[in-house]
Amino acid sequence: MCSSAVLVAALFVGEPVGEPDAPFADAAAVAHRINAFVEQHWQAAGLHAASPCDDATFLRRVTLDLLGRIPTAHESMTFAADEAQDKRSAAIARLMSSPEYARHWGSVLDEFIQQRHAGDSQFVDYLRDAIAANKPWDGLFREVLLGPWQSEGERRADRFLQQRVRSVDELATDTARVFFGVDISCAKCHDHPLVEDWKQDHYYGMASFFTRTYLFRPPSADKEKRQGGQIAERADGDVKFVDQNGENRTARMMFLSGASLDDPPESQEENWKERREQAKRDGTYLPPPFSRREQLVKTALDERQFFSRAAVNRVWAYLLGRGLVHPVEQMHSQNRPSIPGLLEWLADDWASHGYNLNRLIAAIVLSRPYQLASTQESAGEVPGPEHFAIAGLRPLSPQQYAMSVLLATGEEVPQTLESEAAAEWSRKLEKQARALTAPLDARSDNFQSSMGEALFMSNNAEIQALATPKGQNLAARLAAMADPTKLVETAIWTVHSRAADADEREYLVQWIEERGETRRAEACGGLVWALVTSAEFRFNH
Repeated sequence: MCSSAVLVAALFVGEPVGEPDAPFADAAAVAHRINAFVEQHWQAAGLHAASPCDDATFLRRVTLDLLGRIPTAHESMTFAADEAQDKRSAAIARLMSSPEYARHWGSVLDEFIQQRHAGDSQFVDYLRDAIAANKPWDGLFREVLLGPWQSEGERRADRFLQQRVRSVDELATDTARVFFGVDISCAKCHDHPLVEDWKQDHYYGMASFFTRTYLFRPPSADKEKRQGGQIAERADGDVKFVDQNGENRTARMMFLSGASLDDPPESQEENWKERREQAKRDGTYLPPPFSRREQLVKTALDERQFFSRAAVNRVWAYLLGRGLVHPVEQMHSQNRPSIPGLLEWLADDWASHGYNLNRLIAAIVLSRPYQLASTQESAGEVPGPEHFAIAGLRPLSPQQYAMSVLLATGEEVPQTLESEAAAEWSRKLEKQARALTAPLDARSDNFQSSMGEALFMSNNAEIQALATPKGQNLAARLAAMADPTKLVETAIWTVHSRAADADEREYLVQWIEERGETRRAEACGGLVWALVTSAEFRFNH
């Protein structure tokens, strides 16, 4: 039987499982370095970290983070019974090799990149394919901003620009936020009033990389082609602005580091105007000899600090509930990382190893701070979230919550599914979940479940139907059980992904028995509803 080290190694190198390979040992080594940084910080700050979380909590946490759903009852019970010392790393290997992993993380990256424009099915599919192929982050960055966008599959990557091409402001500010972790929007009309790093020159310097980008629509009798268009770039055009002193200025290309660039003299070829006019007559697009967007990508990757740290910080924030720099879009000299040296080292290591996203994710979920309990046994003040000395409570995203509700309340999932069957099952579950996500509250730093969500979970006919015994759903299976103890244990394993404790077992068994055989079905429906609407179910803890 293959060890977990071998299985995870295969994830990183894209090769068949065989002898132990360096990549998993490498991810484990990265996790050890993470541990060293945080433990040194805890010691210096006089903090006592929480104990490691129990196995049931770990499996639920990592399954939600890697697959976007709770584990099945079979998965939870099998993991609990496993006595292998490396079962946590083996679980990570199993989850990351599942087709559900690419589906979920494609959606996660869509939220990262597209933000308010998230949900475009073509772009999500592009990201899922990128995750499945373990495409390096710098390669994805190039494809999103530069292409090529020739084939139908390649054109899926241009959605970031397509959604923003009509606004240079959106192109500049969203690119800075998403890929570099910087919010320059307040430096448009004046130097940033609160952050000394960001001047008007930074805002308009970033805008200058995009001012020549436009949507080219070839003259065609085909209405669909005219409406679509392709991302293109002009050979000339500058950003003009009025600075805070009231002077009219022409912006130069400037990256966030302060590096300024100019168009090279050879960018205007002798016959450029003639060739451009001919292209206009032919109704074709002629790429310019010098691309400003290409210069942005080259500069960002050459300097790499903003690019690598922003991505690592976002992945860390997703997996631990908070970035090493918080908020994730406020990376500047006045907002230092909360664990000295960790973000800098982790980002540099990630860049030096090819921007391998699987490797980064595996290293973080293998680390000690990721696997801490969310409760503290010792007396005293609970460490602040910026120290990562205790696991934070993270509200499930609407998609995670909806998929988990459907999984918990539905028919029993087959214990084993082949890869294609697992992918199809995941697609169906995701499709069903979409109908439930709209009324649910999105995750946020200061999450509070709204009255609207509470009313939806209490009164919505579809939610009520999921908890009502029908066919072979959970409530129906529970109602068919003669032993109330087995009934309660099955319900807790299925919904809360853990064994029932003694107190809740005693209370719930008595509650079921008091309702008698005539009200057994009603009681089981009420039990299922109470479990899926509980705070324990609503959060990743």
